[in-house]
Amino acid sequence: MASCRSHWLLAGSLLLQVSAVSGAEVEVAEVVDMAELEQRLQRLERIVQGQGLSELLLQLEQLEGEVRRLQGKNEELGYEIDNLKEQQRELYLDLDRRLQKLSTSKESLSPVSSGEMTEAGAVEPVPDSGEQAYQAALKLLKEGRYEEAIAAFRQFPQQYPESRYRPNAQYWLGEAYYMLQDFSAAAEALQALVEQYPESAKVPDAMLKQGLAYYELEQWEQAKAQLQEVMARYPASTVSRLAEERLEKMKREGHR
Repeated sequence: MASCRSHWLLAGSLLLQVSAVSGAEVEVAEVVDMAELEQRLQRLERIVQGQGLSELLLQLEQLEGEVRRLQGKNEELGYEIDNLKEQQRELYLDLDRRLQKLSTSKESLSPVSSGEMTEAGAVEPVPDSGEQAYQAALKLLKEGRYEEAIAAFRQFPQQYPESRYRPNAQYWLGEAYYMLQDFSAAAEALQALVEQYPESAKVPDAMLKQGLAYYELEQWEQAKAQLQEVMARYPASTVSRLAEERLEKMKREGHR
């Protein structure tokens, strides 16, 4: 009996020791987990203190600043392009006025400036050339009143069928359509100039602008053919150089 009791006491003692060991292991595991968390926190603190995150934020701010700068630059370029277009139109209009004045000056040197002498010796009045109407229409175009200019240029050949300004009026009609971005109407008006007035000094410019209108319409084959025709017919000229530049642009864009 005493032997049995001693066995039970020994077993109880062992159980207590096992429990104590298990509890210690749990406490050790908790200590290990806390130590690992502490190490992770320390690593995060070192990253922040080492400016890893700060550098990323700084780079992000720099990129945002660069984007804003590029957007501003793009707006500046757009403004400069608009100014260049306006200057180009001004140059066209000024050149046209100079040519017309020169033509008028030459005609004023004619022996009979107020009319044509008939067989009977009478003087026939010279038909109205429509110069005032033509200059008024040009003024509308210069002021950017394109719809009014179109109406004026369309009426011009009906009002002044014998006017020497008809070819130029037809050209500026196409130009006004082009400025309104009605590229199809612009191409048609310019084609009419080429067909009706093949000897006009405006034909090279009309052909070039027609090619540009086809480009804007994304009619790549027609644009390419027209621009190549300009280069073939007017080599070593300004219109030829401009046509070549647009063809190069088409190649870069993949419109071969």
